[in-house]
Amino acid sequence: MTRPLSAKAARAVIDAAEIVKAPDWADTRNWHVVSGGRVLVVVEPSYGGTSRTGRNGWNWWFADGGRTRNPVEATIQKAAVAGLLAWERRATRKETR
Repeated sequence: MTRPLSAKAARAVIDAAEIVKAPDWADTRNWHVVSGGRVLVVVEPSYGGTSRTGRNGWNWWFADGGRTRNPVEATIQKAAVAGLLAWERRATRKETR
């Protein structure tokens, strides 16, 4: 069990985060949200739309966990922000038992 981060520590991690192409970008078109050399969130294209490419937005999930159903975001940046906000809630949450 990991200790939760303080709000200030979590905010520092988020403030240092940046969006970079994933190493397998050419095949997947995924992007990584990285902070301090650690991948926090993965952003991937969402398909099923009616555009020329078939994309209808962007999905995100935590890099250290499985894919979850999250609302499709319109841009990579919005998906990254949504993922980071969820990461912050998760990183600062105290375990309840």
